[in-house]
Amino acid sequence: MGAAIVAAALDAFAEPLWVRFTEYRIRLPGWPTALSGFSILHLSDLHGRTTAFGQPRFQEWLRAADLVAVTGDLYSPTIPRRLVARRLQELDPARTLFVSGNHDYRRGRLDIAPWDPPGDVILDNRIVKRTRGGARYQVAGLPDLRRGRPDWNQVCVGGEAPAILLAHRPDVVLNRAADPFCLVLAGHTHAGQVRMVGIGAVIKHSALPRSQVYGLSWPRPHQALVVSAGLGTSELPVRFLNRPEVVRVVLEPGPAGDSSVTRQGNLG
Repeated sequence: MGAAIVAAALDAFAEPLWVRFTEYRIRLPGWPTALSGFSILHLSDLHGRTTAFGQPRFQEWLRAADLVAVTGDLYSPTIPRRLVARRLQELDPARTLFVSGNHDYRRGRLDIAPWDPPGDVILDNRIVKRTRGGARYQVAGLPDLRRGRPDWNQVCVGGEAPAILLAHRPDVVLNRAADPFCLVLAGHTHAGQVRMVGIGAVIKHSALPRSQVYGLSWPRPHQALVVSAGLGTSELPVRFLNRPEVVRVVLEPGPAGDSSVTRQGNLG
């Protein structure tokens, strides 16, 4: 018993360095054929952890991404901000969109310095409309639901093109205003950071059921929600049965619920 406890403790402190690469292939009704294979690199809850940026699979996914979605909580008080900002500068601003998390605020104001992306990278309370292969799509973003000032009126999307919502907290799907979005990407929960067999997330950090605080779920028949476990940790620097992860989402047209997930691990 004592050896098992020691092994579990060692794993809890080592696991934050054991990055997992998770790919979701999701079919969405109404997703344009011209956007088949649309690839999103989803980064969330870095909390200063950027070692994954140097791994070959990360670089492969970054090169292939149509969109790089960063859903908040960039820094940690124990890791110099300049090191994190240097890595964030590697992201192509033409493809990168960022929404703020609760840890991105100081004294009530958004503070992501020294990272200084072009203004159109920050998607808080904004919509961008883009095209690929002649097909249009929309991406909207909300700031953190508690520390930010989310304004649903600013992210009202029309039905002329499919729409993706980026948010830090997955609880955005509880709002009826989220109904028009076919895909929601979020983080914040760290998948519980500590998970137990048969239970899942010990602490959810969300009003959603445990089945929706990590991974892929369908809050609405037409809407996929992907919640990343994130790359970093907050409060306690431990993870258990819950490795940090980089996420890629690949979208295809097709019936809702038809999807697959692949997870591969790297030491990082």
